[in-house]
Amino acid sequence: MKTLIVGSGSLTDTEFLKKKYEWADLVIAADGGSLYLVDAGLEPHILLGDFDSLPDPVLQKFRRNDNIEIVEFQPEKDYTDIELAISFALERGATNISIVGACGTRLDHTVANIHLLYKIIKSGAKGCIEDENNQIFLIDNSITLYKRDKFKVSLVPLPPYVKGITTTGLSYPLTDETFVFGIGRGISNEFAGEMATVSIKEGLLLVFVSKD
Repeated sequence: MKTLIVGSGSLTDTEFLKKKYEWADLVIAADGGSLYLVDAGLEPHILLGDFDSLPDPVLQKFRRNDNIEIVEFQPEKDYTDIELAISFALERGATNISIVGACGTRLDHTVANIHLLYKIIKSGAKGCIEDENNQIFLIDNSITLYKRDKFKVSLVPLPPYVKGITTTGLSYPLTDETFVFGIGRGISNEFAGEMATVSIKEGLLLVFVSKD
C-alpha cells in the first residue's frame, strides 16, 4: 500500500503535494502537516498527533468530517508526530511510504526524520523523504534511481562505515568501495544515463537525489 505522510516542515509547491496525494492509497497528516492539505484543497484519510500545531477551528472542522479518522496523542509523549505516523502506517500495512514536510528550519527534526527511514526499511517496506528539490533514501542493500533533469546523486555513509559500494549509470562509478563515516567523497555525482543503481554489501547508506 502506497502511503503519503504529510509533516509540518517546509513544503512550498502545492502541485508537488497534489501529485503525491494522487499517488497514495492512504494519506496521513501528522498534526500541522494537515494545513498544507487544507491549503491545497485536499483532506487526509487520517489525522494524527497531539494537535499542538493546529488552530482549534481547523481541528474542530476535521472532527466534524466523518471521512477523516482522528488519532490523538497526549502532548507529553516520547515520539514525534512523524514517527507516530510511520508506526501507524506500517501497522496499517504500508509497503511504500513517502514523507513530505519532513525537512525545515529545525535541523534536529530534519536529522531525526532522516534517521526514521531506518525504521521503515527494517520493517521490510520502502521509504523516502522528499520535497520539490530532494529525494532521500536509506538503503541496506540496493536501489534503482531514474534520471531527473538537473538532479544529482549523493551518497552519505552512516557510522561507522559502508562496505562494498558499487554503482552503475553514474558519471563517476564506484566498484566495491568503502566509505567511512565523516567523509564527503560521495557528493554530487551525475546521471550518465536514464537509470542508475547503487548497491552495498554492509552498512547503511543515505542516497540523495537533489537539485539546487
